[in-house]
Amino acid sequence: MTPTNGTPNTLTNARPLPPDQISPKSVILRIAQIKHVARRNWKLLLVITLIAGSIGLAYDLTHQTRPTYNAIITFNLGGGSSGSGFGGELGQLAGAFGLSAGAPDANIFVGDNFIIYAKSRPVVEKTLMKMDTINGKDTLLVNYYIRHSGIRDDEWADSDTLRSFYFKRSKKPEEYTKLEQLAMTGIYARIKGEMGVSQPERKSSFMELRCAMEDEQLAANFLTTHLTTIEEDYRQKQTKKTSEMYTLLRERADSVARILTGTENRLAQYMDQNSQVVVAQGRLLENKLSRNSTFLTQLYYTALQAADNMRLTLIKEAPLFTIIEPVTFPLYKDQKSQVGMQAGIALGLFLAMIIIFFRETYRSIMREE
Repeated sequence: MTPTNGTPNTLTNARPLPPDQISPKSVILRIAQIKHVARRNWKLLLVITLIAGSIGLAYDLTHQTRPTYNAIITFNLGGGSSGSGFGGELGQLAGAFGLSAGAPDANIFVGDNFIIYAKSRPVVEKTLMKMDTINGKDTLLVNYYIRHSGIRDDEWADSDTLRSFYFKRSKKPEEYTKLEQLAMTGIYARIKGEMGVSQPERKSSFMELRCAMEDEQLAANFLTTHLTTIEEDYRQKQTKKTSEMYTLLRERADSVARILTGTENRLAQYMDQNSQVVVAQGRLLENKLSRNSTFLTQLYYTALQAADNMRLTLIKEAPLFTIIEPVTFPLYKDQKSQVGMQAGIALGLFLAMIIIFFRETYRSIMREE
């Protein structure tokens, strides 16, 4: 119906929608089309998804990952104090023996250098070459690692020689055979990826030593033994110069003691043999020996005091390791989830939708023809 003036009624006639809008009717029609497509192809969708999911499940079953146990030790590394020179009486005593050089610089590890040092191969090898009591038996830690770390089934799976290899005794690196060097290289490469050293808070002096291994007892014992090795080795290096000074002072004190003993023995023999001599010339040698004995006695006590002071300095400079949180059982078990089946199902759905799209497109083209 139109108005009397002949103009069309804009309220009763439908307006065409803009190209960027979709009408509710078209949405309903498209949903109905998808519903019909799903009815026609649900079997194909189900079969492809099941096949892909089965392949993913088979992959998970054949590539199962072993769980790892995470061990953590939190400790505080307190550095020893060392001055810039020999102070006070110690400097004077050392100067008497020609040792008045600058004080030993014990701070050879600072900042991130300690993190690199703690993971270095020489320190790790010292840990592996230690005897440890595990499950009531004394065993070489490196052999326990070979048996329980999983390296035989992973890195050494293709080598029968390495799979049957073990260390017969504790050795230094320069004593390794070629096979032992090869084995230790593989062991260290694996351990380097299993352990880490970090500082939880940049403003604190606390450090964390952690490792993740496939055997719970191995992870705990390795971490505890490694911290002990770090402390021993770090202490030795940190106080190396002071230790050398202390050894030298002890040797000089012992040398003076031997000379003093000889002088006193000669003096005693001379006094026994010449007890009745009153001539001044006869007393000359006795006075000389007595004077030498007195001087050597003073020198000996001075040397002992210097050695004792150096020993106190050695103790003062030694770093202090304080365990804040030791390894506690049970360790956190990390089991990686298997995602092969989920990935297979998702891939199957994607492939099925692509196949269905091309199939329906082909049917549409054939109907139009």
